[in-house]
Amino acid sequence: MNIYRHEMRQNLGATAGWTLALIAIAALYISIFPSIAGNEQISDVYRNFPEAFKKTFNISEATLSAFAAFYALVLNLVLLTGAVQAMNLGTGIVSKEGRLKTADFLLTRPVSRGSVLRQKLLTVVTALLLTDLVFLAVDWLLIQAMISDSFRFRTFAVSSLSLVFIQAFFATFGFLLGAALPRVKRVVAVSLPAVFGFYIIALFDTVIGEKVRFLTPFKFFDVNRLTAGGGYEAATVVYLAFLVAAAVIAGFAVYQRKDIHTT
Repeated sequence: MNIYRHEMRQNLGATAGWTLALIAIAALYISIFPSIAGNEQISDVYRNFPEAFKKTFNISEATLSAFAAFYALVLNLVLLTGAVQAMNLGTGIVSKEGRLKTADFLLTRPVSRGSVLRQKLLTVVTALLLTDLVFLAVDWLLIQAMISDSFRFRTFAVSSLSLVFIQAFFATFGFLLGAALPRVKRVVAVSLPAVFGFYIIALFDTVIGEKVRFLTPFKFFDVNRLTAGGGYEAATVVYLAFLVAAAVIAGFAVYQRKDIHTT
């Protein structure tokens, strides 16, 4: 487990930074809700928004008056940020040796490539779970401190679980890309286009239609439905689990045969 401990030390600072970023986003938006709830001036501004804008970003009258609907907007921003974190981590941790030209040092040690990948993947899982547990605990405390609306913990927990699901997809997708690409010179050059590409596809759901749900993880789960007290569809969860498992298996298979650059 030496590689796991080393990777955790290497990624601890970045994990803390991403956790603070998620908390800051949630705190900012949660803190402004009391000032906009029931504010007629804000409602008038909303009514002047183009209908296409409202549909694209899922903004409604309820978003400005009921915290459950408003939290769906907050959660969408959190999911986008969490996706970038997961994609960065998954891509970067697998491609690091090729990028930093330290593959010789790692792969000549008495440890198999499979063991190296398992420990790296365990690092990814640990880092993301730490982020999510700390974020969700602080997020709930912020809601309790700032929001007077009734918002059940069960609804909060179920809807916030979508962060774990989204990060699982992007972490393993990044894991696969990091293993498959010959050399990743800059992680953000891979992660940002991928995440925002999927996000842009999600914004065009009114054009693409129902099929968009299977094209982008940002549409796997309807956060508006979740924050309103709904649950997850079993078929979607199974579909996500299949994609995650397939990405991990493919990543291992590719990495075992990969010619890793050392110069």
